[in-house]
Amino acid sequence: MGLSQVAKFFIKLAISLYSYNQQRKAQKKAERQARAARSNVLINKQSNNDPIYILYGKQRMGGTRVYVDTSNGSGDLSATTKLNFVLVMCEGEIGTVKEVYFNDTVVWDDSNGGTLTSNGNGGYTLGGWISKYAPTITSNWYPGTDTQTVDTSLQGSVGSSVWTSAHRLQGVSYFTMLLEADGEKYGGQLPTVTFVLEGKKILDISTLTDGDVIGDMTSANYTSSADQNPADVLYDYLISKVFGKGLERNENEVWIAGKHVNLASFKQARLDCAAARGGSGYNINGFLQTEKQLFDNVGEILETCNGILLFVDGKYEFRIKKPNEEVGIPTSAIFTKDTIVGKIELSLPDKARKLNKATGLFNNPDTKYNDDVTIYDNTTYRVADNGSVLESQEDYTMITDADQVLDLITQTVDISRDEYTIKFIAAHTALLLRSGDIIEVRHDEFGWGTGAGQSQKYFRVQELKLTEDNTVDIIATIYDSSKEL
Repeated sequence: MGLSQVAKFFIKLAISLYSYNQQRKAQKKAERQARAARSNVLINKQSNNDPIYILYGKQRMGGTRVYVDTSNGSGDLSATTKLNFVLVMCEGEIGTVKEVYFNDTVVWDDSNGGTLTSNGNGGYTLGGWISKYAPTITSNWYPGTDTQTVDTSLQGSVGSSVWTSAHRLQGVSYFTMLLEADGEKYGGQLPTVTFVLEGKKILDISTLTDGDVIGDMTSANYTSSADQNPADVLYDYLISKVFGKGLERNENEVWIAGKHVNLASFKQARLDCAAARGGSGYNINGFLQTEKQLFDNVGEILETCNGILLFVDGKYEFRIKKPNEEVGIPTSAIFTKDTIVGKIELSLPDKARKLNKATGLFNNPDTKYNDDVTIYDNTTYRVADNGSVLESQEDYTMITDADQVLDLITQTVDISRDEYTIKFIAAHTALLLRSGDIIEVRHDEFGWGTGAGQSQKYFRVQELKLTEDNTVDIIATIYDSSKEL
């Protein structure tokens, strides 16, 4: 296509460097926060006002010590034979405990003799301790229900006037730890205590029907295992009054399924998440930080699954970007010279946006959930870039699967190679489209179409705007089915 044709059809090559730089600054800030969060999740903090994480799926994490004192085990706080402390873990109610670590030593394992016995207070006493520390440990775990009562073991150890019956910590999952003094085993140091947990018990969106209320729910409506589906996680976050948006509530704050959320879209997204990556699916195992803004945490969930959250006709809809979305699009989603009003603005990919290498950081279960990296490095792309290394780093706090991380960063690099945007004006009938829809643009001068020597070009709608003259501004980015997971 010659320059005269470019001029003839008003094609504008426009890169908004300011917007891009602002976006990169925000992304780098988010990366730093994610990196710090991954490191902090495996430590014990001392605080009475520290934010509490929300745990979804399966993850190893430390807690926040909200109480520490020594005693003789029978209420005398002047003695030092027993160390008593409480570790708050995360928002409840959560699923179960899988492992307990002292530093990097496993001291309790549900697959190696570890037991959980109801203690009558809404919690469980851990038995079957292993390692050299075993004789020194007494511990109770509370899943975070609204009915759990005071831990009587801790109360008996420090005294009922110190740990009273009002100390129930309802709604949060926590552990009490009572450790016998033993200089030989502990070497004079308090170990870092971490736990592998199966996180928050959440509603399975596939079991819900419009109009359901809490009284309709049974255990079959909930899930709390590893590998949570992003659709279930997003729904749980959006409906929470404690840390989320508090959707699906009537004027009396009663939860009603389908009041603010399009359940059908979430159910389809759940199926799409399970079918993605050749059937391996998008899975969530990780945590959200409650001190972060709602928008940021929703973004954390969406980036695990190539998701799009829309607000349509008064309800939230959830869609997953996937292959073959162009198949069967209606004729109203096909735009030609006859249905495009005026000029087309085309923004081609700039070198600053292109990538040939990406690094993904995550907590790896194979390294005891410590930080790990996976790298995608495309030498063919690098040759095309004259040997320059164009690299990005992605931080994931909600994914622990190396293969899933690799798939996502590979897609990020591949899409960056041909990520251009079009903008044009269409008739008001284009308002039937929604953000996220796939459209086709046919234009002979670009070689886009179905004729001989032409190729079909599809785009994903990013923005629709009704103008004063009753036309529609459309902004869309290139869609390549082969690059979707």
